[in-house]
Amino acid sequence: MTASFLFTGIILLFDWKNQNWLESILLLFIVAIFLFYRKQSLANENHLHALLDNVSDAIITIDAKGSILSVNNAVEHMFGYHLSELLNNNIKKLMSAPYKELHDSYLSNYQKTGQKHIIGKTREVDALRRNGEIFEVELWVHELNYKGSVQFMGVIRDISERKHVDKIKTEFISTVSHELRTPLTSIRGSLGMLKSGVLGKVPEKADRMIELAHNNTERLINLVNDILDVEKIQAGKIELKLESINITDLVKQSMASNDAYAASCQVSLQLEENTANFQVYADNQRLQQVMANLISNAAKFSPENALVSISIKKENELVRVSVSDHGTGIPEEYRNKIFQKFSQVDSTDTRQKGGTGLGLNITKAIIDHHGGHIDYSSEEGKGSTFFFELPEYHVPNLKPTQEPLPSAAGIVTTIGKKVKSHGHILVLEDEKDIATLLSLLLEQQNFKVTTCSNSNDAKQLLEENQFDAITVDIRLPEQDGLSFVKEVRSKETGKCIPIIIISAEAELNKNKTPSALRIIDWIDKPINTEHLNKALQQAITKSPNHQTTILHIEDNSDLIEMMSGLLANKAVVIHAESVQSAKEKIASETFDLIILDIGLPDGSGLDLIPLINEKKPLVPIIIFSAQVVEADIINQVDAALVKSKISNEELVDVIKKLTLSSGNNNV
Repeated sequence: MTASFLFTGIILLFDWKNQNWLESILLLFIVAIFLFYRKQSLANENHLHALLDNVSDAIITIDAKGSILSVNNAVEHMFGYHLSELLNNNIKKLMSAPYKELHDSYLSNYQKTGQKHIIGKTREVDALRRNGEIFEVELWVHELNYKGSVQFMGVIRDISERKHVDKIKTEFISTVSHELRTPLTSIRGSLGMLKSGVLGKVPEKADRMIELAHNNTERLINLVNDILDVEKIQAGKIELKLESINITDLVKQSMASNDAYAASCQVSLQLEENTANFQVYADNQRLQQVMANLISNAAKFSPENALVSISIKKENELVRVSVSDHGTGIPEEYRNKIFQKFSQVDSTDTRQKGGTGLGLNITKAIIDHHGGHIDYSSEEGKGSTFFFELPEYHVPNLKPTQEPLPSAAGIVTTIGKKVKSHGHILVLEDEKDIATLLSLLLEQQNFKVTTCSNSNDAKQLLEENQFDAITVDIRLPEQDGLSFVKEVRSKETGKCIPIIIISAEAELNKNKTPSALRIIDWIDKPINTEHLNKALQQAITKSPNHQTTILHIEDNSDLIEMMSGLLANKAVVIHAESVQSAKEKIASETFDLIILDIGLPDGSGLDLIPLINEKKPLVPIIIFSAQVVEADIINQVDAALVKSKISNEELVDVIKKLTLSSGNNNV
């Protein structure tokens, strides 16, 4: 560069006789400035290249056809190619299937339509190294306009190590979940039976030891559950079952559930008088968890004989629930830490009061996922008030219930009073003649019948009446029959009402419908009367002397023994300790209920669900496992219970509901 500068200067000076010397000096000055800034620009460019080459993420630019224009050093390290092997080659060289096959169509479609499928978005894809190894990356693509031509820049981050760590972490959590929750469930269940006196009276001294063991088991269970809840929240796997909830009723239920704990702290719970009723759209179980955390904290940190006050108020469009104590209060320096994991005001309190310091962190995460807000106010020496706010939910106005039309119109038909009904059937059929025919057929078999012609009326009737079964046509005017069934199933809590499809397209749709809809039978039109009657009889009737038979699929011997004791004199319990053993029993025997563990020695218990759902009539399924079940699996069963999170009484109650819903009331 210096040589170029001198050469230019010599030329200008050599030609000074042919031009004004002032112009020569001026030109020389301009050249000097140009060369100076050129040098600065090159220095900046070199600096920029040095920065890009030292970035750990791979950076690639391509042209509109997908040819590679430039790469930084990280590309070579990440993919194993030399620079010369990549330049002017198509970017597909670094892609695995199916991204390789789709890439050209993405570019072509974007150039034709301008629709952005991947540009400006971060997504996870598989990439391909030079040695053929497929690995996971995070890809971000941005469009550039350079000298009038379109280019694309991709920033690629290798996340394979992170994914590997996440997988190990998930497996570890799953192992911890199973290996801790399963024995803890056995311990708590056994201690619970001893404590309740089911197994006979125990000496006073032994009773005290049982009480201590039971209380400490509960503490250990709470610790395990809190740790697993935190992990689920961090992984973004917290799931909410949202519904309209009367918040006042929920608070009262929470107070009743936590009253025993408050009493053990010698604290009383009080709900503010004249509390109005407000509706919120929330997950009932998760809000109960929030209330339990706030009430237990308030009771734990209150002095003896103190009062914990709970209030519910509306502020603008928000419903605020507050829990106030009269404890020592929270110092101001803890304000930014109080909702963090493992946070306690001081270690002395931790030792004296117990707890993991996870409760408030979990509580905040739950409220945040509801789109709400949680905070507190406190004054040292006088106490604290924790509160959360959720938007008020306005329940849609339902149409007034229509008066039943005369039976001749085919809307409501009932059998004579002298004959005892075999059950109340809801017939959803839009063809008037078919509805009338079904009514007559079912009446002859001593069924009480209510018919309606559209899904909206059917939903209204289901809210107002108890039906023993439903027959559904697939083709309906406002909503197809299968989506109606799906909606009915999504709203069921415990009871699984038998549903029979009666349609001209029954056989056509039978094999395409997921087993999660738990359809009892498929009957083609024209209707086979014998087939229909048999399906209904199987669905809703059982001999009054029939004893409930339960298949318990579980490999933990202690839990098997505990469950047998829990259901003694209530049901016949058959055990299967492996997937293969369970398959044999499901194929050869009939059960009223199946209790299923996921982790079995020869495979996953989830693989048994399709086999169970093929049985006629349908058998209710309870997943009772240490592992938390995903939403798509929950939709295929009647209940999903987590070991150590449910008491003996709650477990028996779920079993009762499901055996009652299948027509058996002997549990």
